[in-house]
Order: sequence, then C-alpha cells, then structure tokens
Amino acid sequence: MGVPTFLETGHMADGFPIRLIYTGAQFNYAAHWHDEVELVVVNGKKARIGVNEQILELGQGDMLLIKPGDVHYFLPGTERLTILLFRLELLTGSFTSEVEMQELGALFNQTTVIPASSQGNPGPYVEAIAAEKKNQRPGYRWLMVSRLYDLIVLLLRTAPPADANNTAPCLPCGLPSKKFEFLEAVCEYLEEHYAEPIKLEQVAEHMKFSKFHICKLFKEIKGITLMEYLNHFRIIKSEWALLFRQDSILEIAISHGFNNVNSYNRLFKKYNNCTPSEFRKRHRSNIAKYQG
Repeated sequence: MGVPTFLETGHMADGFPIRLIYTGAQFNYAAHWHDEVELVVVNGKKARIGVNEQILELGQGDMLLIKPGDVHYFLPGTERLTILLFRLELLTGSFTSEVEMQELGALFNQTTVIPASSQGNPGPYVEAIAAEKKNQRPGYRWLMVSRLYDLIVLLLRTAPPADANNTAPCLPCGLPSKKFEFLEAVCEYLEEHYAEPIKLEQVAEHMKFSKFHICKLFKEIKGITLMEYLNHFRIIKSEWALLFRQDSILEIAISHGFNNVNSYNRLFKKYNNCTPSEFRKRHRSNIAKYQG
C-alpha cells in the first residue's frame, strides 16, 4: 500500500459513492484527509487512531465516524478494521429539505466515537452493506445504498445533541466547491514543499491571495492555522521516518522542514507526549508486523 499522500482522492470505483476496505491484523496508515465520510469499525482487539491533534484509543466493536476534511491516521497497535467510505452527495438529492440538510450538517460536522455498547451502533448495517458487496446478487448496489440510508437514519435518531462549547471547528457539510478547491490547492502545495522552510509569503504568492486572506480562510475551514497544520503534517511524516529509516533524529528533523532539533523535539512532544527517540524505541517492535 505504501505511504499515502496527505490528500487522498479517487476512492470510488466507477463513480459508485460507497467503498468498503478491510485491513490486516496489524495496520498502520499515514496521515491523510479526503472529502468522503469515513466510518471505521474495530474488529480486532484495539485501534489507535489519530484525528487532527487527538489520539483515540478504541476497543473491539467501537466505531469512529470521521467527518470530511479531518486529518486522520492509524498508529501501530491498530488491529483489524472495516472502513466504510461514502460521499455526501448521495444524501443530498433534490428532494432533501433545508431542515434535513441542517440535520445532516449537524451529524457530519463532528468526528464522533460510537461505543460498542451504544444503542445507535450501526454495526449490523455495515455488515449488511458488506454482505451485499461480497455476494453481488442482482440489484446489490441499490441495496448497499438502501442500507446506508438506514445507517444514516439510525445515527440521526440516536446521536446526542452537539455541544456548541465542545465541538471543534470543522469542514462544513456541503462545503462550497470554491472553498474546497482552495483548501485542496493549499494542502497540495504544503505537501509538496513541507520539507522546505515554507513561509506564508510563499503560499500567498502561489495562491495569488494576500497572506491575511489565506490565513483567515484556512482557519475558517480547518479550525487551525496554516502553520499549525503544516507543522503537524511535518511531525506525522517524520514519525514514518523514525520507524522505517535509520537516519539520526537531527537528520530527520532537518529533512522534514525544521531548522533545529530543539524545535522538532518540542513540537513532536506536543503531539505525541514523548520525544522522537522515545517514539522510535517504543514502536520499533511493531515494524516487522507492518503490512505495507
């Protein structure tokens, strides 16, 4: 599978807006984001999933609903998963009312852990979608869509009300295409040049916008500043270098856009609660199990 790009595209085959992915007994996947909704089902004993700046520890049967635009990654120690991806366009036909759009927006505007014990656990619907995909009897794609609608209705009826004080800023449901194109262009530029000492002036020149406009719009869409996003991406990319390369900590810091090892260590500890050396030592035992 290899290390994916930060922005993942091309998930859906033949334009069908639903995709299922099954992972192995040990599963690692680098940081990425996309404009599909992602529902992760933990089939193994545990999963360690990073979402933006948070590390979530999930157990067997737990699920994670990841909203479009959230950066997420799967850390060593994650076991078998079923991942359901689907596009929001499937849920926004001409018959959808403004109230229903608002309900969908509230549901998909936050990344949510769904415990195995939850009354609203959509596991049976995911299994039904998977069974239709596997058997591929006549009309199976229609039934997959139908079961997905059932799943969405279940989540709408059982989801707790969003806490306005605790809900982090996010990518809005139905984000206007111009804004998504802006976000995609900025992130692609950062991904291509993250190893360089990027300055806001360079991003502004590339995007043909003022620094103020870029910073304001990026913060509005992602909920964090552009430089916070860039540095977090650098840290995540460096984690893979720590695990799979023999370079020194200093070499890894410099090759991932940091001016010195002190700033690298400080930011690494902010996101991982440990130093790069501790991270490398802690996770090296899992490398032999990595399924790339």
